Amino acid sequence: MIEGFASSAECKWVIDRACKRLRPATVVNRSGSLTVEAVRTNSMVEHLLPDMDLVIEAIRTRISAATRLPLPILEASQVLHYAPGQEFKPHHDYFDPALPGHAGELDQLGQRIATFLIWLNDGYTGGETEFPRAKFSFRGKMGDALFIANVDRTGRPDPSTLHAGRPPLSGEKWIFSQWIRDKAPSAAPAQT
Repeated sequence: MIEGFASSAECKWVIDRACKRLRPATVVNRSGSLTVEAVRTNSMVEHLLPDMDLVIEAIRTRISAATRLPLPILEASQVLHYAPGQEFKPHHDYFDPALPGHAGELDQLGQRIATFLIWLNDGYTGGETEFPRAKFSFRGKMGDALFIANVDRTGRPDPSTLHAGRPPLSGEKWIFSQWIRDKAPSAAPAQT
């Protein structure tokens, strides 16, 4: 956990940029397809290359420096929005090598070895990030960050990283989410 990783001005800027572009959040399902599913009811914005600005790129560069992982292996950044009652049920961010549908993702874009989350606002109740297997729950203040290693030191997926974005009970929750791969993409953009 890193307190005050992003400034309040950066957090407000990112929220303001995302507000008008929100769409239903997607998942890569067991067959490897990108879909909207009931497991994830929040909304999101993905920042692809044409959407980048200096603030987002400065945050991404800071994430790269803090994690000591090169910038080219960061996926497109996402801004996540949770209205009261919206959630992302327990899930892993890594791709399961045992699922045939994930094989192409792993081969082309590599494994999601880490997740870096930044809390963009205060003013809501509930909404913790819960790790049920690790018996740990976290809720940052505006600007705080959490780094999660999704794999162990040998690169194998770590089942203890099962986590959930719990729903806010009141107010809105905004999160900057950065997935990090173990290799740079070869041609196609990363799926979310």
